[in-house]
Amino acid sequence: MRNNRKFYLMLDVGGTNIKAGILSENGVLEKTGIRFFEAKAKGSQEEIFKNFAEVLHTLMENLPEKDARIEGIGMAFPGPFDYEKGVSLMRGLGKYDSIYGLSISEEMKRYFPSPEKKELLAEKCRFIFLHDVEAFAIGECHFGEVKNCKRVMYLCIGTGAGSAFTSHGKILKGEEGAPPMGWIFNTPFREGIIDDYLSVRGLAAISRKVMGEEKSGRELAELCQRENARALTVYEEFGDLLREAALPFLDSFGPDGFVLGGQMSKSFSYFGGALSEECEKRGIKIFLTADTSRRALEGLYVYARDL
Repeated sequence: MRNNRKFYLMLDVGGTNIKAGILSENGVLEKTGIRFFEAKAKGSQEEIFKNFAEVLHTLMENLPEKDARIEGIGMAFPGPFDYEKGVSLMRGLGKYDSIYGLSISEEMKRYFPSPEKKELLAEKCRFIFLHDVEAFAIGECHFGEVKNCKRVMYLCIGTGAGSAFTSHGKILKGEEGAPPMGWIFNTPFREGIIDDYLSVRGLAAISRKVMGEEKSGRELAELCQRENARALTVYEEFGDLLREAALPFLDSFGPDGFVLGGQMSKSFSYFGGALSEECEKRGIKIFLTADTSRRALEGLYVYARDL
């Protein structure tokens, strides 16, 4: 008798979009690829949980085999969040306020799975939750170019500066020179904290100063492609901030690899020169992640598989 193939449903949950995919029992992203869904993060409790359920049901409808079984369901969230209990602690951030303090897995039982899809869940199927950058780091360790490095620092620059640290594939939180929780965002820096500077708002502040108006990363990159001197100056100043903020952690942790993820990593050629020079002196190899969400989904899979 043929055994049912096992699959994992994985979601990278953001404030605007949810990126979701089906991974096989070997961690391979199925041919349907990564699907994008509206997050509906400002909705009511019912709207948010119904939306999560609809995303999962859509993935189930695209399982490659009729007799497939769902072995695990993973959700990567930004903080603040109680990942062990699966409880969102986000409040006053303009996203997921209405589900503050609620157990997501418990609340989801009202909406997922639908009666006709219950048989697709394996008996031991469970929800797991991870910090989005931690999931990204685990995915990089197992599926990325960095898998041959022993000690690695990860940084995702977007709405803030998300970070993680690993040693031999293990996430570090305050051990072996890694900062508490593996987070650098709240470290005092210049006139504020790192998050104020290594973020889209930090980039916007530089563009206001240099160009007299705010420019998005995409706009700046397009101007840099046309060799616009002021746009190049914006990124050069941003690169100086990155070098200044990252070096203390690189020196205290002593990694042999540094991974930059997030949308902004695609413009690294315009702002990465100063950091690259310092990393070269220290024998640290820099890696740029083309698809941060894919790595997060893969990291969720690894975590679920190894439970």
